[in-house]
Amino acid sequence: MPRRTAVLRTDAARPSLKRDTLVEVAERLFDRYGFHGTGVDRLVQESGVARMTFYKHFPTKNALVRAVLERRDERFRSFLERHVVERSDPGQPEVLAIFDALADWLDDEGAQGNLLLRAVGEFSGHDVSIAGDAVFRCRWAGPWFAERLGEQGVGQADARGWDLALLLEGAVALAPVVGGRDAAGQARHAAAALLLSWSTSVEI
Repeated sequence: MPRRTAVLRTDAARPSLKRDTLVEVAERLFDRYGFHGTGVDRLVQESGVARMTFYKHFPTKNALVRAVLERRDERFRSFLERHVVERSDPGQPEVLAIFDALADWLDDEGAQGNLLLRAVGEFSGHDVSIAGDAVFRCRWAGPWFAERLGEQGVGQADARGWDLALLLEGAVALAPVVGGRDAAGQARHAAAALLLSWSTSVEI
């Protein structure tokens, strides 16, 4: 696959092991119990990190939330990009391969839906900077699809990229209801139908 504009930051200094542990444990707990449903006491207890160490790395719980959103975003997008590369072939457009990659992600990670969108819901009335960061991170999919649709010669690629982004986000949202693989499969089916209607030159 040709090299495209990077979507992930790769130049950040590696955090300490204890900071890594805090962020990893916090991501799991926030995903399961929610941001406001997980207190510092539980974070300290389950991470095995002293409270003083917690506040050394994160002056506030919200600072930890921001780190968790960054980690989740990078893991999600890196996973999809890597699996799209593995699945892509001349008969499989990347805009469809990403739904297959999404099915693999949702098998393990999708039981609770989109953690970033849940952050938007929980923090919109409490910390607009966290909600705004989460919104910004959720906006990658439209341009990602649009770039690839443009390469395939599909007209109105910018607008249609967001059509496919809605399918992808819809699959993530429905994963807790119908199962991640089924949700991604239905989204892929809808995406294939849209591609066929947009351009008969696209191989489905």
